Amino acid sequence: MTDARDDRSGGPLEALVVIGQEVRRSSANAVAVDLLYVFTTAFFATLLVRGLWPAAIAALPVTVLLSFAWMSSRSFFLTNALALVVAVWATRAGLVPL
Repeated sequence: MTDARDDRSGGPLEALVVIGQEVRRSSANAVAVDLLYVFTTAFFATLLVRGLWPAAIAALPVTVLLSFAWMSSRSFFLTNALALVVAVWATRAGLVPL
C-alpha cells in the first residue's frame, strides 16, 4: 500500500515551502549575495530596452547571469527570469528612472 504523500506531484505551495527551508538554512551572506545577483540581473535588464548600445553592452552579462542561475537551481533561475521581466516592464512603463 502506498502513502498518499507519494502520489502528490508537488504543487506551488510545496515549492514555496522548499524555497523557504533553503533560505532558512542559508547564511545571511548567501542570501545577501543571491539578492545582489537578482538586482544585478534586473539592472542589466533595464539596459536591454534603453537602445542599441546599452542592449549590446548588457546582452553578454544577462546571458552569463541567467546561465549561472540555470546551473544553480530551477527556482533561482525562475527568480532571475521574473526579475528580468519585471525590470523590463517597469522600464517600459517609465517607472524606473535611469
